[in-house]
Amino acid sequence: MVSNCQWGVAHHDQIYYAELRPIPIGDPPHTLPFTTDCSGFVTMMAKWSGAADPNGSGYNGWGNTNTMLEHSPHISQAESQPGDLVVFGLDPNSVHVVALVQSAAGGDSALCVSHGQPGDPTQVALSVEMAAHSGEPLTFLQLQAAGTPAPPPGNINPFIPLVVDGILGPDTIKAMQWKLGVATDGSFGPITKEALQRYLHVTPDGSIGPVTVKALQAHVGATQDGDWGQLTTEALQRALNAGRF
Repeated sequence: MVSNCQWGVAHHDQIYYAELRPIPIGDPPHTLPFTTDCSGFVTMMAKWSGAADPNGSGYNGWGNTNTMLEHSPHISQAESQPGDLVVFGLDPNSVHVVALVQSAAGGDSALCVSHGQPGDPTQVALSVEMAAHSGEPLTFLQLQAAGTPAPPPGNINPFIPLVVDGILGPDTIKAMQWKLGVATDGSFGPITKEALQRYLHVTPDGSIGPVTVKALQAHVGATQDGDWGQLTTEALQRALNAGRF
């Protein structure tokens, strides 16, 4: 996946940008020229790399960032590997997708390939794309090998499904902690708060103020008023249940 994306960067002068469907998915690998958008580009590169269709449609030429969010496994930034995808924005209003050249586990300086405008594809740091899409939550998606079976039960959050009651109790906190990769003790303490802030790409100072809350609300699809109340917790619980957190 990485080598194909970098091939695209090297041939950017023959790859054009437009939001067209169907994606020219039937072209043999390294056919030039072609025209597509960000999701079309990563879909083509995934097919040429022998990976499963990140849209879950068997490479029928259709799909976009929203179908990728619906069908590709959601992972944490720490779990990301070269070739995985990063979507900016949430379904149904996601706006962009890039392919990682490097794991982003070490931070936002990881390189990625983006085809989001005329003149692309280009290779840039993930932080550059984050600045270009400021305020949009990030979702890391695993690019699976073709024929990858469904994840075994051990990879499923053991603390879901949650009751959507708007109460930030131990069960909801444990489900969130499991996703954040910290100890699942059910206590919303400083370690969990800082892990949440890193996940949301805000300053990890352990203080859950309006900036952190608005980032969380954007990520789970709640009204961004900076107040972590019942509706925000309900949205968080729904997102955890749906595997979208």
